[in-house]
Amino acid sequence: MTTTPPIPERIGKYTISAVLGRGSMGTVYKGFDPHIHRAVAIKTIHRELLGDSTAVDSMAARFRNEAKAVGRIAHPGVVAIYDFGEDGDVTFIAMEFVDGRTLDDILAVPQMLSEANVLAVMDQLLEALSVAHAQGVWHRDIKPANLIVTRQGQVKLTDFGIARLEDANLTQVSSMIGTPAYMAPEQFTGKGLDHRADLFACGTLLYRMLTGRRAFTGATQEVMYKILNEEPPAPSVVTKGQRPPAFDAIVARAMAKNPADRYADAAAMRAALQGLSRAPASATAKATVILPIPRDGEHPGTTSAVSPSVASPREAPPARDPALSSGAATSGTGTSWDPAELSRIERALATHVGPMARVMVREAARSHADADSLTTAVARHIAEDAKRHQFLDTVRAGGSHITPIPSPSPMSSRATPVPQPTAAPADPLTDAFKSQALAIVTRKMGPIARVMVKRAGDAAGGDRARFIQLLLEALPEADRWVVQGEINKLG
Repeated sequence: MTTTPPIPERIGKYTISAVLGRGSMGTVYKGFDPHIHRAVAIKTIHRELLGDSTAVDSMAARFRNEAKAVGRIAHPGVVAIYDFGEDGDVTFIAMEFVDGRTLDDILAVPQMLSEANVLAVMDQLLEALSVAHAQGVWHRDIKPANLIVTRQGQVKLTDFGIARLEDANLTQVSSMIGTPAYMAPEQFTGKGLDHRADLFACGTLLYRMLTGRRAFTGATQEVMYKILNEEPPAPSVVTKGQRPPAFDAIVARAMAKNPADRYADAAAMRAALQGLSRAPASATAKATVILPIPRDGEHPGTTSAVSPSVASPREAPPARDPALSSGAATSGTGTSWDPAELSRIERALATHVGPMARVMVREAARSHADADSLTTAVARHIAEDAKRHQFLDTVRAGGSHITPIPSPSPMSSRATPVPQPTAAPADPLTDAFKSQALAIVTRKMGPIARVMVKRAGDAAGGDRARFIQLLLEALPEADRWVVQGEINKLG
């Protein structure tokens, strides 16, 4: 009879309180850092379970590689690593404790994700990969089990154990390394491997989320043959038209056999998908926010966890939200919001949460009839305190108002109407000025800048000051002040 090993009281400086998951080579624990007073996840490998010294050295190298790779990346979409060390016969990594569950668990439920959720997952993943690739780090094992969705709907990428560092050679034990169903052709052949292997994996992940099945199935040799030689049927064909054909071209390009035929980088693929997120929604489309629901016997708001590297038991599916209207959101109090105002709030929120901003704002507007309560409600989707406060300040500075139906209703005491452009603005917006602004924003944001400038221009109504305000609101905080300074020099 196999006995479960006891939970250690301490690993390194960390006190251990629970097991988050177990694997054949080690265990992931929930721990506590007594020096900084924060919860951590401790991923361990017991060297005695690995057998010979070669296996021990290989696994230790993977741990060191993971710590070094993630150490280069500072992004909320990547599970942070705090420490790497050894304690007796245990090699461990201390990492960010994530309250959520893996995308693999979510996809195990036999239901199709809404398009809004598919786009939200891909947007956050590709943003994180853009940062990783810029630092010369290629993950090489993008798959649902390595993506964690938090209670706030944030997607976090984990397990950089086999990541390839562009200027290092820490993991080249074998060129064929990764999870077969998500590996690019060049990972099987060992030729021409670079960051575009991650984009192929993103394509296969997108395919699975769209269709509910893997693009390539079978035993390892069969999967390898299919990836090298066959094309899977398009998502719109597999779903019999439930997914729009617009996804087919993006999936096909991401999963091209030749890396040169794929998107040049993660930002380009992200921009293509963002274009779909701005397309008019189907009249019957349903939107679902991916949020882990409480486990049996757990009260909402209590803390649970999923190991960043060990799959948790299958859970119940997330509850579906009601269908969301693409028009003005009507609250339960009989009032409706001005669509222009909701769009402004969506743009500010999208800076932090991506395409899901529209879903979050429109749903919250159903039950909140004043500016303060609405912005406070949607701000909870922003995990970082500083960014949450920045969002609130941005929205409140711009002002929000409601249009009462059917009788007048007082405006929020802290809200002011958005200035409306006059018929002949004193400082008109010209095509030349928009072109100059586009050049500035492109240097910071890449191809998506063209869309940002167009949207701000369309909403500004010919008012240059309003155009600048809207464009700055759409930018990440880190770039906003630099761009504003360069635009101010245009005169």
